[in-house]
Amino acid sequence: MAPESAETGPADTGRLAARRQTWRFVAAAPPREVFAVMEQMVGIPPFRYEITGPDSARAIEVERKGFFGQWSRRVRRPRWVTCTARLVETGTDVTVEASRGRGALPRGLQLVVLLSRGDRDRRTIYRDRHFPNGPVTLVASWAGTPYHLYTEPRFDAPRGEGVLTATPLVSLGHHGAFVQVRIEKGTAGWIERDQLVPAPAVATREAQVTTAEYG
Repeated sequence: MAPESAETGPADTGRLAARRQTWRFVAAAPPREVFAVMEQMVGIPPFRYEITGPDSARAIEVERKGFFGQWSRRVRRPRWVTCTARLVETGTDVTVEASRGRGALPRGLQLVVLLSRGDRDRRTIYRDRHFPNGPVTLVASWAGTPYHLYTEPRFDAPRGEGVLTATPLVSLGHHGAFVQVRIEKGTAGWIERDQLVPAPAVATREAQVTTAEYG
């Protein structure tokens, strides 16, 4: 990850503040989580989160504190942070840019630090989780909602049969961000690795340790 500097912001920013810094790196988190993190971390007052395209978003300053401490929505040359996130073979290609001015650069840097920790950071759910083959289940957030299997281990592959959290699944192997699974009737497909957790058939102490380590 190498920072770059430039004197002007993106061509479509008009009268916004000039660009100060650019970072580009590959993140372990998928694009949807990159933008979720950006909204929660960067898109808070006095900035506002805005979607600018299918793979891009920005946080732009919408109010500023005046000399006497009063807040005003009349902001001259608003500061901003932008982010693009595109899936590549090695993960998610992320570009973060921040403008000059107070607030923008620290917010952009915080986002970069969090997302660039990599898949070996044990503190994130996007850590490298190559759990052993065997019984698995969808994470609890899919309760009541079917997850449609990918026919191939890529995000642009067609979707197939839907499975639920109660559907018995067996992990057959890992391929990048995907795990191949087989359902009880023999149908096989692919599920994103971060959407699965081990599901030991017997609740032994060893099984609990395995679930805690890989789940």
